[in-house]
Amino acid sequence: GFPTVGTVGEGEDYPLYAVAQLYDKKFTHTKFGGAWAVTEEMEDDDQYELVASMARKFKRSYRFTREVNFANVFNNANSSTETSADGSNVLATHTLYNASTKSNLAATDFGVGPAQTMFDHFASLTDDQGIRIGLKPWAIMANPAMRWVIGEVMSSTLKPYTTDNEKNILAQMTLQEIYWPEITDTDAWYVICKPSAIDGNGLRAYDRQPFTTSTDFQISNTTMLSVGRGRWSRGGIDWRCMYGSPGA
Repeated sequence: GFPTVGTVGEGEDYPLYAVAQLYDKKFTHTKFGGAWAVTEEMEDDDQYELVASMARKFKRSYRFTREVNFANVFNNANSSTETSADGSNVLATHTLYNASTKSNLAATDFGVGPAQTMFDHFASLTDDQGIRIGLKPWAIMANPAMRWVIGEVMSSTLKPYTTDNEKNILAQMTLQEIYWPEITDTDAWYVICKPSAIDGNGLRAYDRQPFTTSTDFQISNTTMLSVGRGRWSRGGIDWRCMYGSPGA
């Protein structure tokens, strides 16, 4: 982006700003797949429709594998396994182009204080030139075990866990709650902005090849061989798309 715009005197030339090319991120599509065989004897002796159910069971396994793979964007967000375009962990302290730093890694478990800090964090975000970008948190992602704590913090009329009879302003905030069993840590919580935010440079997923099956018959041993496969890639480009804690 551009820095703050300076003043221009009467008759003076307008300053020409250089647009810095920062970081980019390459997505490499990974193939996932497997095969299963059905012999002539299996089909002849099948009395309980086991053969017919194999394709459905494989697709269920494929779908679960995909869910786990996508959830690992969050599970590994504070490790070098998942990095943003600047080369740092998605959740880390990041150095901006103007040499300032900003952390999107929460220090504590979810509660009233951390929730307020999270909203303040998104409100204060700037681009690498220090220009406010006005990102808004959209959803909180967590393991289903966190629904009780998140519900109490975000929905209680009065502040939870205190006897001070204070109004809970967080109940007025809009935040989608998404509970995902494949987020493994039951204390972890991640707040994300909409995928379309940050010019589409937030969390991204690409389906290079949707789930596809092929079947071939091997006449030499009268066996039917089936293959199921797909290719995809996913990850976070701009670290500003996420804020949260990986849990204990």
